[in-house]
Amino acid sequence: MLSITEHLKRIRKEAVQNDLITFGWLLYSILLIIFFLAVGYEAIFYLSSSNRLFILKSLFALIVLIILFLFIINVLIEQNKIKRYSWPKLARSAGKLAFPKSDVVINALQLEKSNSSNKSNSLSDSYINGISKKLNRLNLKKLFPTKLSEFWKKINLFILSLGMIIILTFWDSTSNAVIRWGHPYHEFEAPKPFIIEGITRNIHLLGGESSFLNFKAIGIVPDSIFLELIPSSNDTSIIFIMNKDSNNVYSYMIDEVYQDYRYRAFSPSEHFWQAWKNINSPYYYISVTDRPIMEEFSIKVSPPDYSGLPITIQKANQSDVNALKGSSIRIDLKSNRNLKKGYLSLNDQKTPLKIRGKRAAGGFIFKEEALLKILLEDNRGITNQNPIPYHLQIIPDLKPEMTIIKPEPVIELGTEQLIPIEIKIEDDFGFSTLQIGYEIKRPSYIENQSQISIYPIYIADRKVLSQELRSIWKLHEYDLMPEDEIHYHFELYDNDKVSGPKKSISNTYIAKLPSLGDLFASIEEKEDTMMDDLIMRSTEIDKIQNQLNTLELEMLKSDKIDWTQKQQIEETLNNIKEETEALKNIAESMEAINQAINKHDLFPEDLMKKFTDLQELVNEILDTNLMTDLDDIKNALDKMNTKDLMKAMENLSSNLDNIEQQLDRFIDIFKRIKAEQKLNETVQRLDELVKNQVQTNDEIQNLNSNSDQNLLEQLSFDEKRNSNEYSNIRDLMKQSAKVMDEFDKESSNALDNLESSQSANEIESLMSQTIRQLQKNRAEAAKQKSLSSLENLKNIQSQMHQIKNQFENTTTQEMALKFQKIMKDLLELSKNQESLERTARSMPRNSQRLSQMAGKQQFIQDQLTKIVSELIELSKETFAVTPKIGQGMGMANNHMEEAKKRLAERNGRGAANNQKSAMEGLNSAILAVSQSMNQMQSSGSASGFEQFLKRMEQMSKQQQGINNESMQLALGQMSASIKEGLMGRLLSQQQQVQKNLQQLINESRKTGQDGLGDMKGISEEIEEVINDFQNRKYNQQTKARQQRILSRMLDSQKSMTQRGFKEERKAETAVEVIYEGPSGLPTDYGQRRNLAIEALNKSLKAGYSRDYQTMIRRYFNSVSKIENISTIKDSTINE
Repeated sequence: MLSITEHLKRIRKEAVQNDLITFGWLLYSILLIIFFLAVGYEAIFYLSSSNRLFILKSLFALIVLIILFLFIINVLIEQNKIKRYSWPKLARSAGKLAFPKSDVVINALQLEKSNSSNKSNSLSDSYINGISKKLNRLNLKKLFPTKLSEFWKKINLFILSLGMIIILTFWDSTSNAVIRWGHPYHEFEAPKPFIIEGITRNIHLLGGESSFLNFKAIGIVPDSIFLELIPSSNDTSIIFIMNKDSNNVYSYMIDEVYQDYRYRAFSPSEHFWQAWKNINSPYYYISVTDRPIMEEFSIKVSPPDYSGLPITIQKANQSDVNALKGSSIRIDLKSNRNLKKGYLSLNDQKTPLKIRGKRAAGGFIFKEEALLKILLEDNRGITNQNPIPYHLQIIPDLKPEMTIIKPEPVIELGTEQLIPIEIKIEDDFGFSTLQIGYEIKRPSYIENQSQISIYPIYIADRKVLSQELRSIWKLHEYDLMPEDEIHYHFELYDNDKVSGPKKSISNTYIAKLPSLGDLFASIEEKEDTMMDDLIMRSTEIDKIQNQLNTLELEMLKSDKIDWTQKQQIEETLNNIKEETEALKNIAESMEAINQAINKHDLFPEDLMKKFTDLQELVNEILDTNLMTDLDDIKNALDKMNTKDLMKAMENLSSNLDNIEQQLDRFIDIFKRIKAEQKLNETVQRLDELVKNQVQTNDEIQNLNSNSDQNLLEQLSFDEKRNSNEYSNIRDLMKQSAKVMDEFDKESSNALDNLESSQSANEIESLMSQTIRQLQKNRAEAAKQKSLSSLENLKNIQSQMHQIKNQFENTTTQEMALKFQKIMKDLLELSKNQESLERTARSMPRNSQRLSQMAGKQQFIQDQLTKIVSELIELSKETFAVTPKIGQGMGMANNHMEEAKKRLAERNGRGAANNQKSAMEGLNSAILAVSQSMNQMQSSGSASGFEQFLKRMEQMSKQQQGINNESMQLALGQMSASIKEGLMGRLLSQQQQVQKNLQQLINESRKTGQDGLGDMKGISEEIEEVINDFQNRKYNQQTKARQQRILSRMLDSQKSMTQRGFKEERKAETAVEVIYEGPSGLPTDYGQRRNLAIEALNKSLKAGYSRDYQTMIRRYFNSVSKIENISTIKDSTINE
């Protein structure tokens, strides 16, 4: 009976056998699939022998590996190492099939193994035998079913049937594929749809020639094929596409071949399943025979000498050659072959080259732009093909450029007749000449040919390409006459010696030698424009003043500034700024007028001085405080501070008022000066005409029967010029008489009568006759007419000067009389003030009469106000009203005001001190008036009063200096030694004044002069002062005597002045003066405050509301803010 182990071996064998059969069928299926795939792939793609051999070898290796795998598996099975075939696995499978419990067999196997190692047990053996018997009856087919092997059998049948069907269907391809697989070492060629053959095949060309490459295709031909070119110099392929033409020929043109090539045509496969990759033609060859070419090439360019440019050498890699016209061009080259001949081709004109083996050279002068080609021929007779063209281009030699910095296009010549020239010149290579081409043109009324000529300008270094030249063109040598014009332009030439110098010509410039009439007309036109601007500015400032006043009144009604008021204030500020700029422009216009006057020396010195004063006055109109006021208003407006804004607006209003008054003064004075200017122009032009007529007459008187015709013609031109000027002067005389009428009717009538006189008419007629006689060559008749016209002209000239002197004397005398009246009134006022001071000083402190004297002080102050008003009006007529006059009167008015206060307080001594200071201010003003009057009066009169007046004025100045120094003694703040020295010096100075005064008295007695004032009283007062100095004392009595000395000296000056004008002294009672506006004195000191207070009082009494009264007070407070140094000083002394 078999053991359990043997039964299990039988079962394992059956299991392995069953699995091996299944694996066999599976492997067979795989091999069938590989076979059919291999046949199909080979049928389509025509594998190479190497690929086929590789696949077969790989398949064989796979089979070997499978066999080896099966052997290894068998060994592992025998060793019971594979779980599928292990004893426990097989025992469970058998137990599950044959017994109710699956572990019966494995239990029997374990008992069998235990019995073999131990003593046999009958019970276990009986159990094992029972299991063995049942295993003998076990059907192994049920244990290992064959369903899987049967499945793979069917799969094999399906694969075999399908494969055979495919093979039979594509028998031609598949049968050949099987044969190719059977011969793996043999290479089989895949069938192709067409073949490519060359038509041109191998070609021989000369270097640079071109040729067609032609191919044809046989079979199913494509639309296009590819051409592969491989140069001999490298193996880089160059691919081109060739399209089929109507003859089924594929062609390609290869241009300018210079090296050998091999070439072929090919067509790649279009689809991956095509068995062939490329269809190629055989390689064909292109052989090239070299032409001569240039291995080395250079162009040497030598510019012309004038350019200063260096020689340049250009290589062959530059096809453009740039050179100046006239440059020398040299060609040097080296060929790859020995040369037989060569040429330079310039615009198809050939120039032979010099040949030396492989080298060649040649040259030419560059004159025009051309196309340069190099033509070569070697010893074989082969020429270079398509030589490179070189473009010869001319570098332009540009025209020189110049910038005229000076002069201006149109200028007026001054008396020196000089034109300053400043020119910037530029050129690319240098200069040869700079000159002025000019033409002298005479006035249109003179029929004369123009004079044309050239004036050279020196260029120090003509090779400097950019430079500035300065020169002076002196025109004196051209004998220019008034109204002549020089029309000129600048001509600049470069240094081009090849084509000739190129030139640049500037625009035409004009230099006029104006006649006196032209100059005066130009000045007058500027003056009229300026006068119109002044009047307009005055009107605008007045409007602004009204706006400010309105704004101030509106602001007083409210505590805050509203938006509308702010806008109005800002608008007003902008208007003021505009007016300020306009005034600056007026000042510039005035300066331009003065410059023109100085340039041509148009006016005499005294009139020039007046124009200078006008310039200063118009400059002073622009108050520097005005801009400060504007800034203050702007700041206050930004802060919305009503109080500061009101204060700033008050200051601004005050300054604008001053500006308006100064403008009015300027306009009034300017009108008077213009009258003087017009008269001066008439006299000056008449003097110039007489001068020219004398010169012309002298030349006419030298004529004789042999005189040249050109000379006669020139003299007729000169006479015509003089005649035309005389006609203009007569018109000017009418204009002068008209403007003089406002200031001096007598002189104006005299000038009118002179212009319309018979003598004036005869001159014009005689000049015309002289011109006609000269034109008819009648020299003797021309002499007579010319001499007569000159005599009459001189007579007119003499009368004209008399009228001018009469006008000046009359106007000066009128001014002097006005000054004399003012000085007389001031002296009278000074005496009254002195008398009042003595009375006030002598009264007790609390006397009731002191308050009554305040009324007398007010009366004196009212008289001073009247004099101030007269002085303001006088300042509008003359510049002689100086700031010193205003300062003195201002100080006097200020101290009078303080004196009234102290008199009201019954402070007699304090009032006396202020009254004395007021008297000093009046004396200072009297001295300044005297100085102004003396400067204005003419000197050298037969009576000698001017000399006496001058000496008295000098003594007054000396006495004024002594009085001022004596004030230091009154302070008492110096040491004894210093005080002693000062006393000695003052004594010496006072004795010198006494000596001068006595000498003047003696001289006046010898000459019989009287009316020199109280000379004796002055001498006695001086003697008393000298005694005080000798006794080393200085008190109030000494100070009072010094003041009386100065007052009497000034009174004596007035007496002498009255005597000089032959006018009796008359007393004039004071009258009440109604104040109409602030004073216009430039630097007044105290009178403005008094006048402002007077106007304030009248305004407050006019019945305005409280708000309006507050505004009025604020305004007048700003007007009357004046420092009072003298008051402080007197207060200190009084205390």
